[in-house]
Amino acid sequence: MSNAEDRSRSIDEIAKNIVVNDPSNGKGRPGKGRPRDSILKRPVIWVLALVIIGIVLAVTLRSSPSGGGHKTGKGKTESFAGYVCHGTQITLFSNINSDAVSNGASKPSFSTHGKPYCLMYIQTYHWNKGTGSPPGTVGLVRVSGPAALAKSIASLPAKASDQNGVSNVNWYATVSITKPVILDGTYSCTDSDPATWSSDTASGGAGFCLVYANLAIPGG
Repeated sequence: MSNAEDRSRSIDEIAKNIVVNDPSNGKGRPGKGRPRDSILKRPVIWVLALVIIGIVLAVTLRSSPSGGGHKTGKGKTESFAGYVCHGTQITLFSNINSDAVSNGASKPSFSTHGKPYCLMYIQTYHWNKGTGSPPGTVGLVRVSGPAALAKSIASLPAKASDQNGVSNVNWYATVSITKPVILDGTYSCTDSDPATWSSDTASGGAGFCLVYANLAIPGG
């Protein structure tokens, strides 16, 4: 074979290789012939995706609120055992008004709006048609909130004060801060004599109740 023929064959083979390997031609074009490996078909991608999903679920569950105490920034549940009273006494709840009252009342409810407080003072009202009523007990019942706290703060012996010359109208009880009574959640006022517990239309038929408290914070 002559050198001219050799050169001609070499040129033909080079041209053939260019056509075969050209990605824009025939089976080499994307979408033609053998498809490219999909990213989703790679096992390592699925493993990474499952790991990421697991981490997200773990963080979400850990940050979800739960009963049993007060949630701190570290995700731990407090028992409130070390809490102390702090700051100035405030009116945590009052539904008292100056309208004409009648006997018989339901239990009024209030919320601490997610903050813990020290109970300091409870007062109810017994006008009882201008005759008053001998003091019994007052208290609170927890409707909802951390299970670590007392369900009932009832049967606090009440003292009574006069009003407009009528004895035993205002029933009241104070709470010592030596052993703080912590409130956190929704509470209802209680009274041992609902038959003479004063209410009116403005209070929605709920007995007059006044609650003083101090903010509660972790001790130490």
